[in-house]
Amino acid sequence: MGDSPVPPRRMAADALTADLEPRHEHALKRWGRALLGAALGDGVDEGFDLVVRRRDTGAVIMRTPADVGSPDFLLAQVEEDMRTKTLPEFLAEWRLPEDLPGLSA
Repeated sequence: MGDSPVPPRRMAADALTADLEPRHEHALKRWGRALLGAALGDGVDEGFDLVVRRRDTGAVIMRTPADVGSPDFLLAQVEEDMRTKTLPEFLAEWRLPEDLPGLSA
C-alpha cells in the first residue's frame, strides 16, 4: 500500500556549530595566571571556552570552560556527537541545567 517515506533524521550538526573561543577574563585574573605560569615555567595558558551556537541566528546556546584535558579533544568529541546525534539527543546530553530556562538542577 502507500508506504510514506521516512523523513531523514535531523542531526544536531545541521542546526548547531561548535568552536573554541578565548576565555574573556578580568585583567587581574589574567595577570595572576601569567605570573603563576612564569613561576612554574610552563607559560601562560590563555584558557578557552567551548561555545555552541545556532546556525540560523548565531545565538549562543551553550558556553562552558574547556579546561579539563585538551580543549581540541573536547571540541572533536562535541563535533562527533553533533554529527551522530539528533538535535534533541545532543541537547539532552550536553546542555547544562543553567542553559535551559525554567529548569533547575
